[in-house]
Amino acid sequence: MSVRSKPLGAGFGVLLAALGGCSSSDANDELLSQAQFPERFANVWCQTVAPCCAPAQVAYELPTCLSQARNFMASMVAGRVGGDTTYSAAAANLCLGRLQRALKSCEIEEASTACALIFVGPAPEGAPCVNGSACASGYCALGAASSGVCAEANYRPPNHGKAGEPCVGSCGVPGSFQCPTSLLPSSEGTTSYCYAEDGLYCDFDSDLLDALSCQPYAAVGAPCQDGVTNCIPGAFCAGGACVAQQSSGPCQDTPDLCDAQSYCDALQRCEATKPNGAACSSGKECSSSSCSSDGETPGVCDSGSTLTARACSGAL
Repeated sequence: MSVRSKPLGAGFGVLLAALGGCSSSDANDELLSQAQFPERFANVWCQTVAPCCAPAQVAYELPTCLSQARNFMASMVAGRVGGDTTYSAAAANLCLGRLQRALKSCEIEEASTACALIFVGPAPEGAPCVNGSACASGYCALGAASSGVCAEANYRPPNHGKAGEPCVGSCGVPGSFQCPTSLLPSSEGTTSYCYAEDGLYCDFDSDLLDALSCQPYAAVGAPCQDGVTNCIPGAFCAGGACVAQQSSGPCQDTPDLCDAQSYCDALQRCEATKPNGAACSSGKECSSSSCSSDGETPGVCDSGSTLTARACSGAL
């Protein structure tokens, strides 16, 4: 889960997760005009992400990536700028620097929020908001019921939340969201994540968009309720109690019994997930959770649905 800010349209964070780029001096020495930004955005994205692609076994073609990234940003700027919303050249330079630093380490998820503040409005710090583009800082720190206040865009290292403390998200579950190295605070100033390694998750009300507090996972054998109780990673709720998952053995009518490194196969047994390049019929069989096919040949496990693959291909 990312910080609860809505500075851009739906899906923008996923698309921006693909960025990477030029040298630091290229990103920071000059202020880029609105007309110049899409071209520089594409160069930063596609050049820096290149070294991340081969290790992830995903395709990378510079001309395709450049074209798609350029067209995406040009369309985004044209669609968002207007009325009280303007493009911030200063924020654009900062975002390119953040993208470069994140992508040099192939931290795709970290890069996903790097350019979330380039559209700004007239509202000063402390003014009510529901979207960052209304704020002079570009950042709306959201609280309960999707409402928030304009705040300084001051990235901070996340705190390890303790049981009962306010939180902005959960992270560290194997195969899920990578824990961030920096984030923007909530409207209450909270920068705490609940870490799976600490046995905690952020109890989150999806209807109110109001993250409540860090709570302990239910241990194996503890009482649970489907859809309500969060069993500790590596377990699931069955028959009113948290049950440990398994990597092998029967899984008759209970696919959740197989752990994150396995799947319930056609013979109703847990089998190890397959590496990229292996034949498959669905994503659940693959370690990457992605099985691709052209419709005429058998499917193959690949990284097609991962953020890295999107970054490398320029797919928007």
